[in-house]
Amino acid sequence: MLGFARPFSGRSALVTSTVALLALTAGCSGGADAAGGDNSQLVIGFALSQSGNMAPFDVEPGNAAQLRIKEINDAGGINGKKIKVISKDVRSSPDTVGTAATELIAEGINLLVTPCDFDLSAPGASVAQAAKIPSVSICAGDPKMADTKTLGDYVFSANAGSDVEGSSGAEWAYHKGWHTAYVLQDESIEYTKSAGRYFQAKFKELGGKVLGEDAFPGGDNVNISSQATRLKSLAVKPDFVYVASWNPGGATAIRQLRAAGVTLPIVGPAALDGQVLLDVVGGKAGDIYYTGFACYVYCKGAGSAGLDSFVKDYQAAYKAAPSSGYALLGYNMVSAIADAAGKATSFSGGDLKSALEADGSVKTPIGDVAYFSKSCHKIIDMPMTVVRVANGAMTFAGQQRVDSIPGVGDGNSCAAS
Repeated sequence: MLGFARPFSGRSALVTSTVALLALTAGCSGGADAAGGDNSQLVIGFALSQSGNMAPFDVEPGNAAQLRIKEINDAGGINGKKIKVISKDVRSSPDTVGTAATELIAEGINLLVTPCDFDLSAPGASVAQAAKIPSVSICAGDPKMADTKTLGDYVFSANAGSDVEGSSGAEWAYHKGWHTAYVLQDESIEYTKSAGRYFQAKFKELGGKVLGEDAFPGGDNVNISSQATRLKSLAVKPDFVYVASWNPGGATAIRQLRAAGVTLPIVGPAALDGQVLLDVVGGKAGDIYYTGFACYVYCKGAGSAGLDSFVKDYQAAYKAAPSSGYALLGYNMVSAIADAAGKATSFSGGDLKSALEADGSVKTPIGDVAYFSKSCHKIIDMPMTVVRVANGAMTFAGQQRVDSIPGVGDGNSCAAS
């Protein structure tokens, strides 16, 4: 998804309880034969942050992944072969991710799962690439996680990506009738920078006009008072503001915009998702929209049998409902991995990689989602959920798909040439 953040106060209790539950799966640990050589079971190594400042982003998708693994194993496994889990806490440290990947490969994993961030995942993914073992980031959004060139052709992400998020936000806003925009760009991490870049490219491709842009450092202690002043002083006001940021800094920036008297509609990417946005922005703020992955529990109006069942099962397993749509990405990731593994000639690295690249559409609680191709190692077709924030509540505002991702000259093989 993103980069580094301190745990959100609203999630601290949830993180404490769910970290303990996720760690229980380490009881499944034990060696296989040589790395990638045991075909009696699919051995998945989880190198996620069960502690530290990335835990709020890794724990819930990780828990949801474990939930899906249990469901598959209880139903008989993959063609009769069970999924075995070996889990290590990487403690939100890039150095630890690389070490954990090395240790997990030595224990005989067939596939590595890395954190919800490009920068944090990269050291582990590079180790797996060198060993020719597939690695899948549980929800990293930066397109470099999936372009097959930056880190290698054994590296995947179980996210649609910030290119899709930015493009979806642009297309939804343009078709809503908002044809002029102002971009407020968080420069703290690769995810936010690419979300803003692809938003602008798609919006202009559709015929929209960006009237101006400004940037802020993001991270802790966000202060955008000067940016808000410049935005308010524009002679020609835009139809809306695109805030390319992530929580909690993005939520803080939005609160400050509203406090400064900026009443324009605000659109942003999936990293604004979750209860923390409501907690930080406050009950009176409104006209805020973001393109996320699902709308449940804290979000009204988008109930479906599949999502309701997922939330019910998650809550039964972990004694708390998921606090953002990111949890669903971990659940869906395991469905995609299991589906591909069921078609693979063997669980060896090359065979599993080829099966992942050829897997295609996978059934999920939000409908069919198309995963991976030979050149694009991430979700390649997924409806983004548009969520509206107003009067202290989140409501389902629709879904948005994009037909194509614009090329922005960054080598993204998932985008148009």
